[in-house]
Amino acid sequence: MKRTILLISIFFAFNHVCNAQVDTMKNTSDSLTIKLNPIDSLSAVVPSDSLHYALLYVYRPGKFVGSLIGYNIRMTNPVFKDSLIGRATNDSKFVVKLYQEGKTQVFAHTETKRAVELDVKFGEKYYLKCEIVIGILVGRPRLSLISLEQGKLDYDNIGRK
Repeated sequence: MKRTILLISIFFAFNHVCNAQVDTMKNTSDSLTIKLNPIDSLSAVVPSDSLHYALLYVYRPGKFVGSLIGYNIRMTNPVFKDSLIGRATNDSKFVVKLYQEGKTQVFAHTETKRAVELDVKFGEKYYLKCEIVIGILVGRPRLSLISLEQGKLDYDNIGRK
């Protein structure tokens, strides 16, 4: 009987100590949340100088003309020669992390080859709009670098129909 009471007492004491530690941790985290705004907390977790890639947002708006034609998007830079990074199909989008700074060529090839040049800098975002124009047999790719504001709007609207 004494042993059971002793075990129950120890259990309640241990439970009380654990709850007190959890409450202390909760109060500490609440005070940190109040003191830091989201930008400060993000920079505390991920310093801006530790960002070692750029983002390339590739999208192709949905259109009737050429909707059945898809083509591969490839990239060439001093490190990677002719690397496949994705496929542009009607009403599609994808994101590519670029881990190499400097001159980079992004291109597509169907009847003809079309390319755009990027000067990749870490921490930057780039938007590449892919389209298809009428060709002799298949259709020709059209690639365009779009401004950040317009590119974000276009990219977010892909697939929302």
